[in-house]
Amino acid sequence: MTGTDRPVGAGPAVPGTTRITARALERLAVCLVRDAAHVDAIAVRLADAGGSLKVTVTVPVAVGAGHTGSIADRSALLRRDVIAGMRDLGGRTVGAVDVRYSGVRRPTERRTR
Repeated sequence: MTGTDRPVGAGPAVPGTTRITARALERLAVCLVRDAAHVDAIAVRLADAGGSLKVTVTVPVAVGAGHTGSIADRSALLRRDVIAGMRDLGGRTVGAVDVRYSGVRRPTERRTR
């Protein structure tokens, strides 16, 4: 891509800069992990890894209805989703995603009357 090429649908060029704070990147990573792991109780740390990001995730394993696959498979999907989301939404390159499981979470099902 040259300096004058624009992605389809990007619209006209507007002068200025866009800055994403470290806190915003951390919150983005938290949201991506919550969506991928299907749990709310998580911890995320970001670190510089030679120009790319290293994301460390601590999350419980979700068990119960709708949660299938081995822990290894879930970890691979979580890594993929975090890497793609940080690239697509945050414009950042993630070099590594470390996943640590801290327990088990069984989502409660709510019944309506």
